Amino acid sequence: MLVTDPRVRAAYAEGAGVYRIVPAAVAIPQNIDDVVSLVRRATESQMALIPRGAGSGMPGGNVGSGVIVDLSIGFAELVVDAHARVARAGASVTWTEVNEALRPYGLRLPPDPSSGAFATSGGMVATNAAGPRSVRYGSVRPWVEALEVVGADGTVRTVARGAGSGERFTLTPDTRHLIAERFPKTRKNSSGYALDRFAETDDEVDLLIGSEGTLGIVTAVHWKVDPIPPGIAGAALGFADLEAMTGAIPYLVSLNPSAIELLDESLLRFVPEAPQVACLLLVEFEREQAAAARGVVGDAVRGLKHSAVHVETAVNRAGLEQLWSVRRLASPRSSRTAVCRRKHSGRMSPVFGRRPRVATFPSRSSAMPGTATFM
Repeated sequence: MLVTDPRVRAAYAEGAGVYRIVPAAVAIPQNIDDVVSLVRRATESQMALIPRGAGSGMPGGNVGSGVIVDLSIGFAELVVDAHARVARAGASVTWTEVNEALRPYGLRLPPDPSSGAFATSGGMVATNAAGPRSVRYGSVRPWVEALEVVGADGTVRTVARGAGSGERFTLTPDTRHLIAERFPKTRKNSSGYALDRFAETDDEVDLLIGSEGTLGIVTAVHWKVDPIPPGIAGAALGFADLEAMTGAIPYLVSLNPSAIELLDESLLRFVPEAPQVACLLLVEFEREQAAAARGVVGDAVRGLKHSAVHVETAVNRAGLEQLWSVRRLASPRSSRTAVCRRKHSGRMSPVFGRRPRVATFPSRSSAMPGTATFM
């Protein structure tokens, strides 16, 4: 069913970014069959579909003049295989929900987008999301084991990492040479398709990640997960100007941090309790022993005692979560977008009250269930 109520369409006209485009309609599928039906109808009528999760992405891929496909309501199944270190999450399961389900097993999904409380698994894959831990763990790309996707012809597939791409996507030798020669050499690139990675791996998963729903609608993600490090500590370092902050970065990176986040005045002004500084660096250090994590925080503070005008430290996980709360509080537009959509659609968003259905596999012999991919 397509919703064309002007109030609902207006609620989906923007995400967390600056763009505003009123869609022709909104669809809220509840299961794979709904998505397949929608895709086939769209193909027949040449109707553009714009898959959307929580709407917390800023580049604008979650808005458009076609039909918004809201995948944040259904697709809530979450299956944890602790022995295989894999979590299968439906497209609407958020980063926070994935990690809450993993925590009892001492596991986590390391990449941590700032909108993690809202960011859905499907949305994180669509944008190749990353966060402060990208300094060590990268974006979500290396943490995707498989994707369940519905393609433009309505077929449902599971695309596994390492399975190649068959004849679906190919690169000629000349194209490979052009990509190697001209593709931007950046640490993270969220612009366009990841042709550089695809040229290296010939892996369809790498092409789907970051494609913003243009190559298929992702309905589930098989996440690779990692043990939670035992030792963790960190610091919040405030600076009087950006020049002093940039001078501190090389030193902090040399200490092998697990996360670094910059909050400037444009974000800090949303948090009344934030320190009155021009910019704030949040730094996290993970080590195998708690004493080692505390020690490196001391090294960071001593090394920057002449440039930092505000210093606050945390030597355990609870203290660090409190220290980093300023980062989560500085995402007001994501919060407002989620509230606005819930208000106008009259439905309960997964962010507000819906708990994912969680299942676990007790042993390694319990294989992950068969999945479907959408491409």
